[in-house]
Amino acid sequence: MSLGDGGKEGSTESRDWAADPTFRLRSEYRRRLSRLSHAQYEATTRGNRRRAERLRSQLVEGTPLGAGVGRIVYRLPERAYAGGRDDGYALKLPVPDRHDRYGHDRDGRAQNRAEAGLWERRPSRLLVPIVAADRRGRWLIMPLSESVEPEADRLRAVAERVAETYGLSGTRGQDITAKNVVRLDGRLRLCDYGTLP
Repeated sequence: MSLGDGGKEGSTESRDWAADPTFRLRSEYRRRLSRLSHAQYEATTRGNRRRAERLRSQLVEGTPLGAGVGRIVYRLPERAYAGGRDDGYALKLPVPDRHDRYGHDRDGRAQNRAEAGLWERRPSRLLVPIVAADRRGRWLIMPLSESVEPEADRLRAVAERVAETYGLSGTRGQDITAKNVVRLDGRLRLCDYGTLP
């Protein structure tokens, strides 16, 4: 399987059959996404927050669904895709993090690349699938999922299954926190795994 950029409008091909074979970005939106996601990253790097927000507003609508170190997550607008899930998608846009507070790269582009790489190498029902991603890490798209508050035992069980499946040890497994565990298609899954590989 080769993870691409969401296929071409009108194409019957999807680059990630296991995730959502019907997903396709509109070609015009895909071009704008690649250009503007890079520009918003550069504006953020230079400290021009207002410009970064203006650029993002050309890609997404409303407020972010969430934000963390290295990435901002938005609902992908319906105008962006030519086909796919009725309940929508999340778009992860990178922002720089110069602090390196965690002992490994938290730059959003690196997280997007790592997440896409892990999904491409070893997709699993433990992870929220990735339906499209820019190979340079400028953007990443996955299905929207439901926030949950897993009790400690269920969270520990998810963390242990992910750690065992992907051979994680030490601090990498500590990134599996309650806020990163969501429900999709009736299963608990990890939605933020860009720092695990």
